[in-house]
Amino acid sequence: MILALLAGALIFSIHSLALAKSEVARHLGTEVLAQGVVSSDPSKTKARVFGSRASTPKTTFLMRLETISSQDTAWKSLRVPVRVLISQEVNLFPGMRIEITARVVKSKERKVAALLIGKSESLKVLKEPKSLASLEVVRSVLREKANEIGGDSGSLIPGMVIGDTTLQTPEFSKQMLDAGLSHLTAVSGANFAIVSAFLFALIGVAIPDRKVQVITTIFALAIFVLLVRPTPSVLRAAVMTLVFLIAKISGQRNVAVNSLAIAIALLLLINPFQAFEAGFILSVLATSGLIFLAPSIAERIKGPKIVGEMVCIPTAATLFCSPYLMLLSGGLNLSAIPLNIAVAPAVPFVTIFAFLATILVLPIPILADILLFFANFGASWIVYVSTWSNRAPSFVTSPLLIILIGAAFIGNRYFDFAVKVKVLIPITLLLVLFLSDQRLAFPGEEWKVGQCDVGQGDALLVNLGSGSAILFDAGPDTRALDRCLDLFRISKLPLIFISHAHADHYQGLIDLKGREIGEIWSNSATNTFGNKPIEVKEVRKGLSAELGEVSLEILWPETGKESFDSIQGDGSGENNRSVVALVTVSGKKLLVTGDIEPGAQGRLLEQLPDLDLIKVPHHGSKFQDLRLFESAEVFLISVGANSYGHPNEGLISHLEQLGQVFRTDKDGAIALAWQGGRSNEILSARLLGKEWWRISWH
Repeated sequence: MILALLAGALIFSIHSLALAKSEVARHLGTEVLAQGVVSSDPSKTKARVFGSRASTPKTTFLMRLETISSQDTAWKSLRVPVRVLISQEVNLFPGMRIEITARVVKSKERKVAALLIGKSESLKVLKEPKSLASLEVVRSVLREKANEIGGDSGSLIPGMVIGDTTLQTPEFSKQMLDAGLSHLTAVSGANFAIVSAFLFALIGVAIPDRKVQVITTIFALAIFVLLVRPTPSVLRAAVMTLVFLIAKISGQRNVAVNSLAIAIALLLLINPFQAFEAGFILSVLATSGLIFLAPSIAERIKGPKIVGEMVCIPTAATLFCSPYLMLLSGGLNLSAIPLNIAVAPAVPFVTIFAFLATILVLPIPILADILLFFANFGASWIVYVSTWSNRAPSFVTSPLLIILIGAAFIGNRYFDFAVKVKVLIPITLLLVLFLSDQRLAFPGEEWKVGQCDVGQGDALLVNLGSGSAILFDAGPDTRALDRCLDLFRISKLPLIFISHAHADHYQGLIDLKGREIGEIWSNSATNTFGNKPIEVKEVRKGLSAELGEVSLEILWPETGKESFDSIQGDGSGENNRSVVALVTVSGKKLLVTGDIEPGAQGRLLEQLPDLDLIKVPHHGSKFQDLRLFESAEVFLISVGANSYGHPNEGLISHLEQLGQVFRTDKDGAIALAWQGGRSNEILSARLLGKEWWRISWH
């Protein structure tokens, strides 16, 4: 073990040093002419928010850089991975040799030597491998036929068989992710295992010798890898599939364990940076679950063997992956297990029929159409099952529950009856208590105000009950807003406020899907946030509304043309035109302030009642009129990593003397609860925390 760790550390250090000291690293900050081989499919980046502005999406891909030249140096030969970023979409595929003029900058990615920001007009394709180009034709024709089938099921077919996800919509991808079925949207180890097992059985009909069968299957699998694209994730899935097949063929767990160890070592020797990739870790964990846990589960399931396989494989893989998934997301949706079991019969059905259609799509297109017709039945079932997550109750567990379940499992398996009585009964009682009392979970059932953790931006919820809430601002990123809405179990947003037209307050709304949205109010009647049209109602001081037990009044802006002295930073004028709302929730008064600055704050003071809570303006900027905070007792600051000095430490010290201060960069998501008719004291505040294991109460 020690030798393995030392060897791994040495290999990682050598790779890191080779990237840091490569020739391309000496060209940082300069413009170069680069030639290399594309090693990944191009993909679109998401719009990034920088303060008040949002960048436009770009195209990025990996390239194995082979030669480089600049004004100061002649052609240099090298062989290092780099990331390429260009402004336009390009039609490239792995294996193409290209030339591009680009500026070399330092990259944060461990696995690349540098980031090349390329000029799209300078991109030239120097060589297109004929064999890979032929396979690209197969991919293109299959994609066209899947597009003719249409719908989410049609888009799923090329994803499952050749890893082509271009037809899949963001809404469908999120639906599959919510259902715990996202591993089916693209080729995974399971698909490789199905194809390999099918080929092995098919070849076995004509070739009785088992060794020849294995060799022929591996050769066919290699061609399949080229068709799917020999990217690191695909190669990893192929290697893990070989491990699984060895385990199935040998029937001995020791052989499978040794094969898994060799596969992990081989993959890390080739690319040690995979050790930091979620895909690699989950692939290893899932394969480990199939080797160590699946057989035990299958033995305990009565009935036909195929039923045991359908239950044990998704269950074992999910349980082994759950600790890491919990680390990534702060929870685990246990409903993914029954949903995976429900789709299990359809996965091999779709994979095999679509695989045969892929082989025949060029020589016998009519037969391929028939096969795809049948494959669509299975794909439609998978899509239908994925919609169950929208209607079924959520079983998202917390780390505490997973620990309790794990302790119960270990106790049941390894301890005698006397110990089980002493250990399992208390654990069972704790499980019952946890599952029956939502007060032990975040955010609980009685929360009134929820401050989302969306990074450097704003997003705040006021609970209306029954999965409904008012949303004040949408943050800089749709994924972060989605996570928050899922966390607080919000499916309906009858009213959304966008305080002002700065990207860190509206960008998250642009691609928001899967929620029932009512009206959107903002400080301007413009119907465009970024480049996407969104219908908006312009609001001004004096407008009021009531939604259930929540009432609100708009206090600012008065005309939308107010002008104040600008302070440092971008968009000062727009900041001061932010919509400010006074919200009354169960007797408490909350002031939601957008990014207003001292000028606008001073104008508000004359009309403000005594407050209980304030969403502190502009992420805790130092530019504040401190009189604004005098009557409140709870202060919420929505802030993330930034270079603006938010929140200001002097302001924090002042607010802490007045009451409780909660900030998302340290506390994570925040849920506040109280009961109507009580004193001004906030009865409870729950902090999700920035670490996955931490939930605290105040």
